Amino acid sequence: MSGNSKHHCYTDPASKDRIFPTIIGALPTQGLVFFTALLLMALVISPSRVFAHAGETHDDKGIVVNADEQQALASANNNLPDEIANIGGPFSLTNHLGEAVTDETYRGKHMLVFFGYSNCQIMCSISLKRIGDALALLQDDANEPLEKFQSLVITVDPDNDTPARLKESLAYYHPALTGLTGTLEQLEPVYKAYGQKPSVLDFDLNNNPVVSHASYFYLMGPDGKLQTFFPPILNSESMAALIKKYVAG
Repeated sequence: MSGNSKHHCYTDPASKDRIFPTIIGALPTQGLVFFTALLLMALVISPSRVFAHAGETHDDKGIVVNADEQQALASANNNLPDEIANIGGPFSLTNHLGEAVTDETYRGKHMLVFFGYSNCQIMCSISLKRIGDALALLQDDANEPLEKFQSLVITVDPDNDTPARLKESLAYYHPALTGLTGTLEQLEPVYKAYGQKPSVLDFDLNNNPVVSHASYFYLMGPDGKLQTFFPPILNSESMAALIKKYVAG
């Protein structure tokens, strides 16, 4: 998750260029509605192909979306496929301070859940830079929305992501980010609950694993149920506005 490295984790190289500019650009007033609908369909049909930010660099600022349209769409869409509506579930893991935590630890707060790993040198770091900037915007908000939710980064590389390593890598982006790790036995049910299928594709020049994984932010309600999810191609301002809409109720 370091912002300084030259290697990167895998994402689908075609998905961003093929899907997002076509939908958002061709339909500027209702782009978000069609974009989200297509996103839901793609995630159900072929989740392994829906990687949210392939081909981006640290210089890209991300796209802008309207938080009001996104929330309205989510509120109106009461018949989501089970694969979407049932995302999420219980977990029992270890945070980056070495403390045992469960989903009940955060019950009563919104949870913003992301999957990544410390050695994901470009893609995860792009995502975490944007969400870190979004958290900084929320931190400065007079209504203190940052106090109403917990940002969680769950590792897809448990063999290497110790609590200490997660603590060090996440501190680069924002102190509100909490890293979670555990044994593979503990993590596999969590991966399944969030539709994750991490797999090692290769090893970099330092013999660190390059892990394939889906890259979405899942916003869970205080009851632990999915409220919305969004890809990290959004810019930090859009992320902050969208989170605030849901957290403010």
